[in-house]
Amino acid sequence: MAEQVEIAVVGAGPAGLNAALAAAQAGAQVALIDGNRQPGGQYFRQPSPEFSVRQPSPHQREGRELWQQVVQAGVQLICNNTVWGAFEENTLALHDANGYRYLQARAIILANGAYDRPVAFPGWTLPGVMTAGAAQTLLKDQRILPGKEILLAGTGPLQLVLAAELVRAGARVVAVLEASPMLQRGWRQLGVLWGQWERVGEGLTSWLTLARYGVPYQMGWGIVQADGQDQLEQVTIARLDDNWRPIFGTERKIACDTLCLGYGFIPFNALSRLLGAEQAWHPELGGEIPVRDEHMQTSIPGVYAVGDGAGIGGARLAAIEGRIAGIAAAAQNEHGAASEQSLRQLEPALARERRFQQMYASLFTPGAGLDELSRDDTVLCRCEEITQAEVRNAIACGAESANEVKAVTRTGMGNCQGRMCSHLIASLIARETGRPVSDVGLYRPRPPLFPVPIPTLTQPEVSR
Repeated sequence: MAEQVEIAVVGAGPAGLNAALAAAQAGAQVALIDGNRQPGGQYFRQPSPEFSVRQPSPHQREGRELWQQVVQAGVQLICNNTVWGAFEENTLALHDANGYRYLQARAIILANGAYDRPVAFPGWTLPGVMTAGAAQTLLKDQRILPGKEILLAGTGPLQLVLAAELVRAGARVVAVLEASPMLQRGWRQLGVLWGQWERVGEGLTSWLTLARYGVPYQMGWGIVQADGQDQLEQVTIARLDDNWRPIFGTERKIACDTLCLGYGFIPFNALSRLLGAEQAWHPELGGEIPVRDEHMQTSIPGVYAVGDGAGIGGARLAAIEGRIAGIAAAAQNEHGAASEQSLRQLEPALARERRFQQMYASLFTPGAGLDELSRDDTVLCRCEEITQAEVRNAIACGAESANEVKAVTRTGMGNCQGRMCSHLIASLIARETGRPVSDVGLYRPRPPLFPVPIPTLTQPEVSR
């Protein structure tokens, strides 16, 4: 028997915390679910409870204050629970160390966030090559440096922030590579930064930190390949053209033991797809995202999507979208007499953040060359160890969609359920067939979205 709740919020990052708080303050009964032990998501990620931190970062302090407000508002926190499925009548399947259970809600707010965009190139599976998000998690959660000699490659100001955090923690950052030639065209949009003083200040502080420690910041450069025996030893980089393709003759090698890749994010939209919500392809927002109305409601009544999981836009936009969805979902359940007035008050902030979102997308959306670095012997599906040559052979034999390639090769059938390879496979099919990625499509999500112990599912549902 599924537990009943008025509003279920999935994801306790900036979007989810704000959605839960707004709905609870309007009088709704709210359950906030997250897979981590503590709320916060990646942006507000808190250090592990086992650690004592004398000086938490400003983001951590902000996240803890928001977390406390959520608790004080009476929200039911369900942490350390994986949402592995979504079914009819707004039913969510949860799993933790004690077993599984079902939660049924009158309204669901999906605040799943996003994950680092995978980039396949020769050597990307070597130990020492990781995403920027993984490095940030090690640093924030465990106070562990990812390596000794660290190279950062990717795009966007988050690279600056991470590099500065690593330097302050005692790491040696050998260089930061920015793939986008943003300074050559970004000056025209500087007006969008008016009012974004927190972001400007954080970026400037990070840049000054790197300058003080002598860390090179190379504009218009990117990765070609990584080399090493059993561990990353060196990386080949090159200058990039306007489509992010390496320019022949500009290659050079950099010695390092760690490579952090930060080429943007991919929205996690699997739950909205499982619930049947209409999707649209927006590469400037990260890829496939749910279609929403002005109140963040998807095409499925009572199902809302907010934050980076509904289009990459950053923590501030996510927070505003979360508040809008929380107010709207509460009003849908007959809570919040002043909901329309509250929503109107958020419109100026929403418009400001969406202008920033558009500016960010125009500067840092990866070019086509990023998906062309892999070779035929490069592994595209890490879980099943399927190479590009095997995928190309499946395409040559008639596989025309990601799902057809999956059926032939087993790509996307491993533990990650295609999060690492779905976009890589779709991009390769598009190049090989001359069709847009939106026509090729991504893997069809199926529960369980995350690994769940089979013995657990054979036992009776756990009552809480």
